[in-house]
Amino acid sequence: MGFLGPEQPLLDALGLDRDPRSNVKAEYGSYATSIPGVFAAGDCRRGQSLVVWAMNEGRGVARECDRYLMGATDLP
Repeated sequence: MGFLGPEQPLLDALGLDRDPRSNVKAEYGSYATSIPGVFAAGDCRRGQSLVVWAMNEGRGVARECDRYLMGATDLP
């Protein structure tokens, strides 16, 4: 069946906003969702994509989580 999108019941339970393709809506570059302190990256944000994109977004979302929690970050 391939990738069918993020688990909709979880998104419903959290009350996350979604884009027209039913992925988690998150701000470009900051990975912030409609709920403060909740971030999204990879397939749940972009839809099905290459693993290299998921790895890159994983690093980016880690940086933004660090910035959110610590007020600043040294992560690249």
